[in-house]
Amino acid sequence: MGARILYVPNEHGSARQSGIRTTFSRLRSGGCVSDVRIFSLLWRIREGMAGASQRRELVELAADYRPDIILMQHLGGTGIARDELRELKESCDALIYHEADPYSRFVHALPREAREAGAVADAVFTVGTGTFARNFERAGASDVQWEPSVFDPERFGRERPRANRHRDFDIVMVANRNRPRLRGLPNWRDRIRFVNYMEKRFGSRFAIFGRGWAGPSAQGAVAYSDQSSAIRSGWVSANWDHFAREPKYFSDRLPTSLATGSVHATTAHPGFNQIFPGAEPFLLMSESMVALGDRIEQYLTNVDADERIEREVAAWEFAHRHFRQDDQLVRMLNRGGAGIDQSSYEPLREVRVDALDEM
Repeated sequence: MGARILYVPNEHGSARQSGIRTTFSRLRSGGCVSDVRIFSLLWRIREGMAGASQRRELVELAADYRPDIILMQHLGGTGIARDELRELKESCDALIYHEADPYSRFVHALPREAREAGAVADAVFTVGTGTFARNFERAGASDVQWEPSVFDPERFGRERPRANRHRDFDIVMVANRNRPRLRGLPNWRDRIRFVNYMEKRFGSRFAIFGRGWAGPSAQGAVAYSDQSSAIRSGWVSANWDHFAREPKYFSDRLPTSLATGSVHATTAHPGFNQIFPGAEPFLLMSESMVALGDRIEQYLTNVDADERIEREVAAWEFAHRHFRQDDQLVRMLNRGGAGIDQSSYEPLREVRVDALDEM
């Protein structure tokens, strides 16, 4: 008999966790879990429903449903209090909190709700092992673990990359140019400098997709689900991270690019040598913009089209081995005692099911 799960996702507006909802549907249909309920607290509040009443409804649902595991993601903006979180914890065997958004200590600090969740949860998962983890430890979290940013295999990388020898560009980048009202994310100016540097160095060989950019390299906005075509329009995808010094941190841009079948160039972070063993053929890294530009130029000069395509397939395979969102979900549930055998889930990956609705 599998575990009963109550899932509180990070959703708002039209942005729904379709990949996780689909994975839960597969887990339930395959008998890996016995039942799943979903309560989209942040979405309800963003849609104008009264926060206090929605939080009370969640607490009462948990008390009635008595799940084995409650998995909560990104509670910032929900107004949830520690007493409410304690009530939730009393209703289950394990309360798991997953914060996949990056936060520094002072500028763009961890939201109060996340700190409260960290203090109450049995385990916390976050995407960096430096400041990101210490934020939760300072809040009183007893078990903080690293889980990387991942890609949604329902949206990206479903098929092996096809051998395409024609590309519109040599290097492409997908990122929005945001103008902060007060203080922006760490390294936001560095990202702008990186785009300017790439445009100056590579000229028409470089393209930037996203809102807010101007100039000859700007290609305009691209929808999240359409990133694959933008990424595959170049031989190399590039990025310059916010939070560039956070150990083991990278945004979902990296696994999404690899899963799409792209050689990717990005900021080097402490700990990357542990995360990406053997990835040098398809992952170009440096702490310096100029050095990263040099690595890109050397790759484009020295690697012919046939070998580039082989490296793109290797990138796709690496992403599927290490950064699938469904595999991450299974790991987090197992930390809560779900006891899901990974080998039992893998045959379910290609089963066509509908994503679970709110229940």
